[in-house]
Amino acid sequence: MPGKLSDVSNEVICATKAPLEMVTANVLGVTSTVGQHHCSMQMKPGVIVPTSLNMFIIAESGERKTAVQKLLFKPITEVESRRHEEAIQKAKAYKVQHALWKERVEGHRRALQKAIGKGDPSAPIEEDLRGALEAEPQPISARKLIYTDTTAEALLWGLNESGSSALLVHDEFGEFCDGPMARRLPLLNAIWSGSECTVDRKTAGSFVLKNPRLTCLLQAQPKVFERFMAKHGVQARGNGFLARFLLAFPASTQGTRFEDGSTVECPTFEWFYQRCEHLLNRSEHRALRFSPQAQYEWTQMANYYEQQMNPGGIYFAARDFASKAAENTARIAASLHAFLIDDSDEVSSEMLGYAGNLMGWYGNQFLSIMGAHNPAMELERDLYDLENWIQSRLTQNNTNYMPKSYLLQYGPNRLRCREKLDLLLGILSSHGRLMVYQHQKKWIIQTAQVMVPVGRPCWVN
Repeated sequence: MPGKLSDVSNEVICATKAPLEMVTANVLGVTSTVGQHHCSMQMKPGVIVPTSLNMFIIAESGERKTAVQKLLFKPITEVESRRHEEAIQKAKAYKVQHALWKERVEGHRRALQKAIGKGDPSAPIEEDLRGALEAEPQPISARKLIYTDTTAEALLWGLNESGSSALLVHDEFGEFCDGPMARRLPLLNAIWSGSECTVDRKTAGSFVLKNPRLTCLLQAQPKVFERFMAKHGVQARGNGFLARFLLAFPASTQGTRFEDGSTVECPTFEWFYQRCEHLLNRSEHRALRFSPQAQYEWTQMANYYEQQMNPGGIYFAARDFASKAAENTARIAASLHAFLIDDSDEVSSEMLGYAGNLMGWYGNQFLSIMGAHNPAMELERDLYDLENWIQSRLTQNNTNYMPKSYLLQYGPNRLRCREKLDLLLGILSSHGRLMVYQHQKKWIIQTAQVMVPVGRPCWVN
């Protein structure tokens, strides 16, 4: 983490002895929450995105998730508490103002009825009544910052009525997994994108949610996450829900958290808390953008992720993640910059470097966590194993080709299916990993390094 955020992270780790990855995710959650309402990021010319981040932590019970969250989100909960108290006082004043307003309106109505009954001119009274009706006092809602284990309907209503920027926390992910929120994943995707949402309701008025900003912090035990993937995994991967999250499955620190009786000093906390409160109260908009050098480097990162989505690439089996990786990198860089720097709206190459390193780590986490839940990952493994088996057998036999029939008879057991084998050989052939051609009515497989085909190279159909 850059600057003082590194000190904050280290102090939280010393105070809680929680995993570094868990602390990092919570720090990013805080920087996103306190900056998203007043910041936007120009990812590239003409493309402006929110700075909101989605975090997903998978950890066993006892990893001190709650302790870390309480420490880091303390300034946000305190600001929300103060605003709630202020709203209570304003609500009392509103009741008095509204009661007085009703008396004034009733007075004008009685005067109007009296004038009409007598046949007197009523235009001036009607004007007074119209003005009184238009001046009805309106209740003032406290700006709600944190939604905990809520429903989609309550979240939408709150974003519309109590501030369009908030934090969604689900500590009990089982409720998310088994409840109605799991059926509203496209809605959370739209909010992540900052898209305008039209909400139609049967029992109350419909409304349009404009420019929503939402940071998500979901925390689940491994078994609960497995249940979520079993029930909703296909949808969550297919619609890009999980691709928008920064997934982390930290190694446990349980069994190493020994006490020595000393008091842990946290000198950076005061700065961190003051900074959070300052940014939460900030209203002027910041339009962030990359410096010229950072813009060039971000473009290179975006092209790297795009390239790695091809067969044989690192993210071929996780193209959903890679498709959002460049944008998430820009969001992380903007979120960190907005928290640490006030005197410039230009995100530096150095800040992008921190974001890029974090995104690379989250990419590895995504591949590791999602490997067991993605058929594409199985295809990638099949391609890797098939190519290695062929190369190994050709080297062993001191040759550079073999008939396809040999592969069907002696190849890896799980790949001795003609249909599956044709698909794998076609992919390897089309990307230059192997040469597949027909010679005297037989299909031949040859290493790509020696390109001397006896027959016509082609796709395997």
